[in-house]
Formats: sequence, structure tokens, C-alpha cells
Amino acid sequence: ARSKVSLTFLFLFKLLQSKLEDGKDVIMNTCGSLIDAVADISYVGAVPVRTIYYYPQSGYSHSTSLKLFANVYNAHIQCLQKVFGDNILLVNSCFIQQIVRKHLKRNSTVVYPPVDVEQFNNVSDIRSREDIVVTMSRFREGKNLYVIPQIAKLVDHGKFIVIGMADEESEIVLKKLTETIESMGLSRRVELLVNQPRRRLLEILSSAKVYLHTQLMEAFGIAIVEAMAAGCVPVVPRYGGPWLDILSCKQGFYGFSYSNLKEAAEIIKKLLNDEELRRSVALKVTRRASKFDSKIFERKIVNIVSRVYGHKNI
Repeated sequence: ARSKVSLTFLFLFKLLQSKLEDGKDVIMNTCGSLIDAVADISYVGAVPVRTIYYYPQSGYSHSTSLKLFANVYNAHIQCLQKVFGDNILLVNSCFIQQIVRKHLKRNSTVVYPPVDVEQFNNVSDIRSREDIVVTMSRFREGKNLYVIPQIAKLVDHGKFIVIGMADEESEIVLKKLTETIESMGLSRRVELLVNQPRRRLLEILSSAKVYLHTQLMEAFGIAIVEAMAAGCVPVVPRYGGPWLDILSCKQGFYGFSYSNLKEAAEIIKKLLNDEELRRSVALKVTRRASKFDSKIFERKIVNIVSRVYGHKNI
């Protein structure tokens, strides 16, 4: 935690240094969740650090030390806003926009993050699929991956695959997940694939029927859109960007949401068993994914940067 605090203030120092140097036409900060002031444009892609105390994050959201840090840091950012004035604030979802409006009292513009939809569309044949439920995620605390064996047990058939990147900080999560899977007798039905090549990921997405997302506090969820572009029907928590922005709060239209593990299992069972339902939703899912194509992101960012540049050079 101390190292993260130190890195946050180091980043703030570097941003201030860049702002005060000559020769910068437009400064855009893509780590707006850390610092949403100073730069001409700040892109907020997660819950802002100075509001994180109000939201569940890895089990320490209500710690006294975190609350103290958030309050002190918030005071620093407010001072910087008074010095440099308001900037253009971009957010990666309506979910984050609501948080920014509620806690920071600021208006913002939603610019959905770029997704390489075309790459995943190439494997999106929805006709021949296996009873596979896939999850793409880094193996980290806070991703809520421990619920996957529990859901798999309730579903009682089909294969669950968790594929993603791991590093030294992933060891505890991988160990705990492996032990849970073995203790529940699910070694043949729940598989962990660590640090696999891209082609392996695409192979799995092209075979899977369902994409299961488990992170509760998700700002958007690029992996969800990638799976949708590949023809997988998403099943996501009924909260955050996945529900509000990607599924547009429409149950059973662009995918499904769940509020508890039993509901998640029931939805997955239905999708694995009802081929007509799965195919009809999968068709809408692949079309929905195109809304988040990287080309749309590029056009919007170029337009915003051009307007800011033009305004500064009048």
C-alpha cells in the first residue's frame, strides 16, 4: 500500500513537471483515476483514487488508513484544480460518470475504451460451440475469481476455463484457486490457463458458449466486449460498467446479469442447454460489440484533442 501511495505522488510530480515545461501543445493524462486535474484532458478509466473509500476494493474499502489517504489526497487535487482551473474530463463508462458526478461534482464525457473488435470477429462463428464457460482475467485479488468453482459446482456440467496473465503477485490467488478446485472435486471441469499465447485465447473463445465475468467493481470490462465479439454470450454481475454500459441494463438482450451465484448458475445452465436461446442472443451480442470498436474511440479522441488544441491556439 505504501509503494502505491508513493507511486501516486510520483506520478503527480511528473505530471506537474510536464505541465510547467514549455513546448507542450496539449497534455492528455490517461491515468485520470489517479489525477483528474492539471492535464488539459484527463481520461478516467477506473474509480478515482480519491473516491475509492466509498466502494469495495479488495476488502479494504473501509479501512481508516485508506479513508485518511483519500481525504488528504482529495485536498491536494482540489488545490491543484484551483491553480490550473477545470480541464476536459473523459470517462470510460456511464458508471464512472455517475461516480465522478456524485463525489467529485464534475461533468464529464463518456468515451468508451478501444476494443479490437475485428480481431475477435474473425472467430465469431456461433453455430458449432462446446459446453465451455470462459473467463478472461488477470489472476489478482479483487477479480473475485474464487466464485468460479462455486458456480461450476452449481451448474454440474460443462467445462469452466479461466485464462489470463499472472506475475509474482498472482501466486497467492493461483494457489488458493487450485486448492479450492481440488477440494471441491472439480479438477476435470475447472481449468486454469496461465500466460497463454494469443492464438490459444482465440481458440477457446471460438469454442465457448458463455463468457462469465466475476469482478464486482468493474468500470467497463474490455474482456467482456472481446468475448462478445467472438460470439460468447456474457454473464456479468448486475452492477458497474458491464451491466450499465455493455448490457445497457437489458436482461437477456445483449447478455445476462446475476445478483448471486445461484442466479449465475441457473443462467449458465439455461444457455448451455437451450441452443436456440444461446444462438439468438449471440447474434445480438456480436452486433453490440461493434459499438465499442477501436476506430470509434480514435475518432472521438482526435476530435476532442483537436478542439482543445484549437481553443488554446486562438
